[in-house]
Amino acid sequence: MEECELCGKQTDVAYVVAIEGVEFRVCPRCAHGKKVVAEPNSGRKQNSYGNYTKKEKRDTDDNGPELVDNYGRAIKESREKLKMPLKVLAEMINEKETFLARVEEEKTTPPMALVKKLEKALAVNLIAQEKPEAKTHSIGQHGSATLGDYETK
Repeated sequence: MEECELCGKQTDVAYVVAIEGVEFRVCPRCAHGKKVVAEPNSGRKQNSYGNYTKKEKRDTDDNGPELVDNYGRAIKESREKLKMPLKVLAEMINEKETFLARVEEEKTTPPMALVKKLEKALAVNLIAQEKPEAKTHSIGQHGSATLGDYETK
């Protein structure tokens, strides 16, 4: 499922349409009456430069770092602390205002590239710190614990 680049609606079917020379992935409702460049599921996917390329296997952020809890509120509070309107932030990091609004409302999980842009622009940490692993005690080579195997407080 992806998001319409015009209205923000989640859609299973996305058309690539040209509007004033710019290509957008849109829902069927927004595609109505527009010049359709590619039909749904044509195997084309927009890259970060706005060009469409062959669809690649989608990487999930499951293996990547996790976002902090309430990341949307952290973004909004940092932006407001800098007295920066959402529109200005969107222009500054070259993202759509509506998309950033959805991220602030935590309706959309931002990709890592956007997280990095937001962290830099707002001077905020959005990636959760890894929790230290619990220390385990090794057992001596003869199967019994020695004093060196335990830490003192």
